[in-house]
Amino acid sequence: MNKKLVAAALGLAFAAPVFADSSNVTLYGRVHQAIEHNTTDVNGANSSGNGTNIADYSSRLGVRGVEDLGGGLSAIFAYEFGVDTDAVNTGATNMNTRHAYLGLKGSYGTFVIGSQDGGNDSQAPLYNQASAYMFNVNNNAGQLTVVNGNDAVINRVQRVGNSLGYANTIAGVKVSARHALGGTDAASGAVPSTENDRRESSIAADYTIGALTFGGGYTRIEGSEAVENTPVTGFNALNSLKSQIQFGAKYNFGAFQLAGLIGQNKYYGTRNSDNEIAISGLLPLSANSGVQALYAQAENGRATTTAGVQGGNQETDNTQAQISYYYDFSKRTRTYVGFNRTNRDAFVAATGANIEADDDSFVVGLRHNF
Repeated sequence: MNKKLVAAALGLAFAAPVFADSSNVTLYGRVHQAIEHNTTDVNGANSSGNGTNIADYSSRLGVRGVEDLGGGLSAIFAYEFGVDTDAVNTGATNMNTRHAYLGLKGSYGTFVIGSQDGGNDSQAPLYNQASAYMFNVNNNAGQLTVVNGNDAVINRVQRVGNSLGYANTIAGVKVSARHALGGTDAASGAVPSTENDRRESSIAADYTIGALTFGGGYTRIEGSEAVENTPVTGFNALNSLKSQIQFGAKYNFGAFQLAGLIGQNKYYGTRNSDNEIAISGLLPLSANSGVQALYAQAENGRATTTAGVQGGNQETDNTQAQISYYYDFSKRTRTYVGFNRTNRDAFVAATGANIEADDDSFVVGLRHNF
């Protein structure tokens, strides 16, 4: 199925000149790979999985387009696939849908519907905002991730399906919003499939005045009483996420930039809330190179096991420290080197045990956009 979709996307892209009078269709993508050296120590002892490997970092292939409808109104669309450039295809596909949406853009703003994340015109309000207030060298992919995934301390929902998105700038305030309905397949019964069972609403706003940019965001996840209070699996597990709130700011001093983020996550059930902070800086060394540094902390953060989360009996304090250097050969090609350490200090109430784990990653990466 994915091969057919890719073929259709490629055909549409190459056919674009035929429709050049009224539309603009673009094929684009990214190839991003890195060499990693990862080590993990648990209570001072090396664990399994240490070593060096080559990894794909969120490579992708997509097609996007816009058509002028007149009167300042345009139709927009995009379909983007995640492509694992490091995988050996043994019959199973190594592709997945990142986002797929259709929408309208005009003086009133941008409205899109479909599967959405933080790419192109699709919306991921808190994820995009958190990324804007934390510096890193490789666009939130791989072991140097600072938002979501891997061992990142700051966690925000990025990609959801069945959603409506809106973005606009009103009186200088940049606003983005997203509302996601429950479920993905009404026939499967695997997850709720109606808006009454589960829904997720997010909004973020940012304002720039001179060298200062600041803003805040809020996400609320809710549903029926049965969903909110019954310990089932998946999105609706007891002690699953209930709400997120965050505030961020960054200031450009000219010689360098400094940014900070604070946030709190709340949960259904008995799990404690998470309090998160992050501070980061970006020091340009030349027009095409620079150094980034970050420190982040989550108090009572993610439990290290699913059972710990659902049982509400494990508290984890997470810290993340990172430094990296980048060099841009061009606007499209970047190489970088970086080091990340994530520490998880967990207390398991059921056993009274303390578990301290350090994950260290040394990364050399190369990324090319086309």
